[in-house]
Amino acid sequence: MRLSEERIEILAARIVNRLLDEELVDITLSERAFEDVIETWITHDLEIEDQINEEAAARVDSYQRKIVHGSSEWEILIDKAKDELARSRGYVIR
Repeated sequence: MRLSEERIEILAARIVNRLLDEELVDITLSERAFEDVIETWITHDLEIEDQINEEAAARVDSYQRKIVHGSSEWEILIDKAKDELARSRGYVIR
């Protein structure tokens, strides 16, 4: 995962504070419970991205012609595979 748990907590707290400060949401949860919901959402979103990355790498590794990891060709194929996998799941990467 690209972010540590601590970083996710900080990000969730900032999101919640901004939403509440700008009065963009009306919640019935406590602020801490709302932060927990946002943390869960961020973590889940990052897990989806991790799964897509892993599946894209497995797809490229399965090609009959072996592609050198880290080469420009590998990067292009990985990006293409990630885009296809994300699109098929209704997920946006970047």
